Amino acid sequence: RLASMGGMRRVTATMKMVAASHLHRAQTELHLPEPFAVALWNLVPVLRMTGFATHLVCQPPPKKDSRVLLVVMTSNRGLCGAFNNSVVREVRRWVKEQTAARGIRAEAIYAGQKGCLGLRNEIPACMKTVDVTAHPKAKDIVAISQHATDSFLGRKCDEVWIAYNRFVNTMTHDTEIVRLLPYDEHPRVARPEKLPRTAPDIIEPNDYRMLEAIIRQWVHLDVYNALLNSVASEHASRVMAMENATVNLRRMEKELILLRNRARQAAITNELTEIVSGAESLS
Repeated sequence: RLASMGGMRRVTATMKMVAASHLHRAQTELHLPEPFAVALWNLVPVLRMTGFATHLVCQPPPKKDSRVLLVVMTSNRGLCGAFNNSVVREVRRWVKEQTAARGIRAEAIYAGQKGCLGLRNEIPACMKTVDVTAHPKAKDIVAISQHATDSFLGRKCDEVWIAYNRFVNTMTHDTEIVRLLPYDEHPRVARPEKLPRTAPDIIEPNDYRMLEAIIRQWVHLDVYNALLNSVASEHASRVMAMENATVNLRRMEKELILLRNRARQAAITNELTEIVSGAESLS
């Protein structure tokens, strides 16, 4: 048992170091979308133009019997504490609450196998599960953002939401469920201090192609930003989980060593008692 405990402790300590290395890189990658986000924020006045007010993207969602497409982001692997369970639990609570209040009908896009395994019997998937890598690229989520936007613009769903863990620090992550479509202006990504008040003059006021192109870029950016936060939270959770496992294994090893020493001492005492008893019987 001591040998097996030592082997497991070495494995968990190695996994902690690997996860810490991934976490350092993932924290750096969190800032990758910021330049593109600034460029999109500069186009926000286009979405506020009166000519686009009647477009599907700018209309509020139905109050009753809404068809919801939910993007659920988890990990492909376990051994990361409550990272996956927090998303699954929050999605269940949110769907139950929205179903009771508004009578929604939900289907999901799963990014990560753990979310699919936990929710597929409750929320049907509308496309194949997307695998999550340790360091995702923007091209990895094209299928998700394109399917979500096409479903909304094609009126196959009335709303698009995303559930993920937002990275706060190495000790904390917050589970969030936010709406992507219809467009709801809120700073999910880095927002510049100053935004232009008027739209560029080169944009035609009633050309819906421009509006839909901008919305596609917004959805892609939001999904990519959420995935980066989710991956960073996963690595941080794995660091903490492996640290706790290593500490627990060390404690268990100490307890086993004490038990072994007591058993050995008891055996030595018994042998000494037998020797003394035999010597006294012979004398």
